[in-house]
Amino acid sequence: MSVLVDAVALAAGALLVSLIARSVRDGRARSAAPAGSASGDEGGEPPDPLAGFPCKLGDVVVRRGERDEAWLAGALLLREDRPVAVLFVAPEAREDRALFVRDGSMSWLTPFPDTIAPVSGEPPHAIEHRGTTFERRRRLPVHVERLGDGAPHVGDSAVLGEYSGLGVERLVVIVGTDAVRAWHGVALSEDDYDVLPGSQSTLE
Repeated sequence: MSVLVDAVALAAGALLVSLIARSVRDGRARSAAPAGSASGDEGGEPPDPLAGFPCKLGDVVVRRGERDEAWLAGALLLREDRPVAVLFVAPEAREDRALFVRDGSMSWLTPFPDTIAPVSGEPPHAIEHRGTTFERRRRLPVHVERLGDGAPHVGDSAVLGEYSGLGVERLVVIVGTDAVRAWHGVALSEDDYDVLPGSQSTLE
């Protein structure tokens, strides 16, 4: 009987977390200004550079299946004429993690253990990692802005390289003017994660 009660309580808790996360996600989508829109009234607060992204600094992202989480302490905001992508870092999770967000997609990443050797300041066209070949799918010159705490220093400008491997495996490489950083992980669908506002956490 106690097992059944525990199972019901766990399911109810998961449903509550999901409802809260979806409410936050929907509210942010409604409040976010369209990309490239003008800023607010003169003398008002500057526009939020992370508006329009599904998560912000201080949020907790929870992977549903693994019940793993990352508290977003810092970020590298990547811009062209407007913000186009952001790499959040969670240095105080059980192990260092990062979340790469672009065009509504999200990848759950960890720092790449090996050194990436750029060719003439460019992310390589292909990278071998653990027997898998990752092909570069996108290359984008960007301006870089560090936000929050713990984001690595790569310089004020960089070339972003996005790679795909087998299935949902992903690599992200940032070749900055001052340093090169890379991360490896998997792409997530919207059903794979929840975003909890602020410092809330579902894990003990």
